Amino acid sequence: MKPRLPRSLLGQFVALHIVTALIATIALSLGVAALLHSTADHYQRRLLRQQAAIVASALPSYAALRSDALTDGMAIAVIDRNRAVLLAKGPARPPVIAAATLDQGSHFFRRGVVEAYSLPTRGGRWIVASQDSAAPEVVTDDIVSAFLKRFALLVLPIAALVPLIGALLTRRLTRRMQAVSATAAAIGPRTLDTRLPRGTLPSEVEPLAMATNEALDRLEDGFRTQAAFAADIAHELRTPLAVIRLRADAVDDAAVKAGVLAAVDRAARVVTQLLALADLERPVEEDGEPLDLLALAGAVVAGRAPEIIGGGRTIALEDQSSDVGGTGYPGAIVLALENLVDNAVRHTPPGTAIVVQIGPGPSLSVTDDGDGVAPDQLARLKDRFWRTDGSRSEGSGIGLSIVDRVARAHHGVLDVATGPGGRGLRFTMTLGPRSS
Repeated sequence: MKPRLPRSLLGQFVALHIVTALIATIALSLGVAALLHSTADHYQRRLLRQQAAIVASALPSYAALRSDALTDGMAIAVIDRNRAVLLAKGPARPPVIAAATLDQGSHFFRRGVVEAYSLPTRGGRWIVASQDSAAPEVVTDDIVSAFLKRFALLVLPIAALVPLIGALLTRRLTRRMQAVSATAAAIGPRTLDTRLPRGTLPSEVEPLAMATNEALDRLEDGFRTQAAFAADIAHELRTPLAVIRLRADAVDDAAVKAGVLAAVDRAARVVTQLLALADLERPVEEDGEPLDLLALAGAVVAGRAPEIIGGGRTIALEDQSSDVGGTGYPGAIVLALENLVDNAVRHTPPGTAIVVQIGPGPSLSVTDDGDGVAPDQLARLKDRFWRTDGSRSEGSGIGLSIVDRVARAHHGVLDVATGPGGRGLRFTMTLGPRSS
């Protein structure tokens, strides 16, 4: 099974550093141990060679075999071709004598912890010098063992410090990347002028930030072109619509005249909505005006009441807030509320009660007691040109989508739910804290 690394860059960096540090520590310890043992063997063999040479130079007097001339743990033996010991000083070591190579060359060999050296001399004799590395008096291996322990105590903290430092550096890098990511996440339709900071990311990631900024430049140009196009079209349509309305007033046929005027009014309303949407592209914090939700709702109710009452419905205004104001686009709020009221009138039968409510908090809602829609279709009511029966709306088809856009422009949300008692619908536009 393939090992799985952490998904985060910091986790991968720390994991790889820990593995690397462990491998480096083990390899370094083994290398140092091998070097120390090699150095100790080198000095030990040199000592054995020197001692054997001293004895060989003194033969046949054997004067060099004084016990006080031998170092601790060392033994010297002179043997013949039959391995008979002619003279010995120091500990007796029969296994070493038995393992000695008796030819015309000098040899190092080892038996257990004893390092030995055989040297041929004149007269068919051999000098065998040996050193017991485990003798208490011999400190070479003790030094090696003690050094390795202390070396390990020194290397392990350093090995642990390496991934820690790497983790801290990586954490600093990832924090900068998180800050840039937060900047990118905050970019929206009304903050397209925001760009990712330059010079804060690693050189390997900097091209991604540059490419993102270039894409945002193109996207901002596209949004501005689209908003300008919508505004220009709306302005260009106003004059022809006014001319058509004047011409329609001169039509003698009342039925034709009413139909033409209704179509002109509908087109004029679409033009007004396009202009309102173009205005919503500006940040509400910069271009907003003081809001009086109760006064705005009162104006809408008063303006729509005669037509609604004449159609056999009722409309009422309820105030459940206390001094709800804030900053926003009054024209857009009025347009959204008119859309909600007109939507209620358009989709409810005569005898329906419509209630416009302000509050609680920075919210406006329109409730009716009509037939309503199925709960699984509530979310789709904000889709453009959608109706429960699948047919095209008799209006412009963008009313609720505009209300939703107005709510989002004020950092809020449009919520659609079933009305009180399970009848009708309730549309609630809640404004966000930054616009209230």
